[in-house]
Amino acid sequence: MLNIAEINLTSLKKNALFVKKKLPEKTKLCAVVKADAYGHGAEECARALYSVADCFAVALTEEGVRLRQSGIDKDILVLIPPFPCDIKRGVEYRLTFAVDSFSQIKLIDKESKKQGKKTKIHLKFDSGMNRFGVSSVEEVKSLAEYAAKLKNIFLEGIFTHFYDVNDDESVKIQYGKFLLAIEAVRVYNKDVVRHISASGGFLKGYYLDMVRIGILLYGYKPFKNASINVKPIMKVYSPVIKEKMIKKGETALYGGKRADKDTKAFLVRYGYADGLPRKDVSGQFNNRCMDVSLQTQKVGKNGFFNVLDDADVLAEKYGTISYEILTKVALRAEKIYIR
Repeated sequence: MLNIAEINLTSLKKNALFVKKKLPEKTKLCAVVKADAYGHGAEECARALYSVADCFAVALTEEGVRLRQSGIDKDILVLIPPFPCDIKRGVEYRLTFAVDSFSQIKLIDKESKKQGKKTKIHLKFDSGMNRFGVSSVEEVKSLAEYAAKLKNIFLEGIFTHFYDVNDDESVKIQYGKFLLAIEAVRVYNKDVVRHISASGGFLKGYYLDMVRIGILLYGYKPFKNASINVKPIMKVYSPVIKEKMIKKGETALYGGKRADKDTKAFLVRYGYADGLPRKDVSGQFNNRCMDVSLQTQKVGKNGFFNVLDDADVLAEKYGTISYEILTKVALRAEKIYIR
């Protein structure tokens, strides 16, 4: 039996509307649905967000292709610059590529010409993240100049990413660098779409022409003191296999921990292969097995254990962040969508 993930699409849409209301009228909302919409199901989430989002963002070409195949016809930006093997399908499915090299632009132009299409690109500028992108104004200007000469390429946008929105000084420095890069690109497209902010940058008030919103859509904030009314949209439940009594001094499952008193526990059909780490945390007796856990917390309704109610709470338990919890917690769960 699979676990159950209940995902509230009405709440998802409400979260998006809260973000949209805070944006200037001409600023676009790009809904980030990479990593299977942070574990919530990309195709269903994109369809639910279709009337609110202006466009979508994914990490991989394959993710963009799946969205197209599910009926999403709005722009889809692939955030990771493409491998050569990605380009044919990306062009075929009208995806927008992030690029940071001449070779990528050349290959996209060549494939677009072959298919009789014009493909949109966004230049990736590295303002300090040191992940993808070119890091000097001269480099980004050269790329823009090259792209502007190609008939099968449309230089639509330029973007970067804040590496630490909690550090106000570094944010200002990055923003200043990005503004210089924008001016270099505007020589070749005066209406270039400028975007720098994910959820954290948006909450700090950096909007420009577009914001890329991920975690806020799914009901979580990148920092605790953020003032925006969003609610978690997913709960995960697992069936209880049986109730057990672990007698004082006995052990159970992996780990060697012995009960310090007679302990009522519930064998639950949720193991580390279902997404959460195996390690012993409060409310759990010893380490998880691959397919089951032994829980000492109270069982919920109808013989199901509530695995996930609040990802922030679980993230604190496991010493990680809500993003990681969300993308893994429902790996072996049947997704049930509430509309």
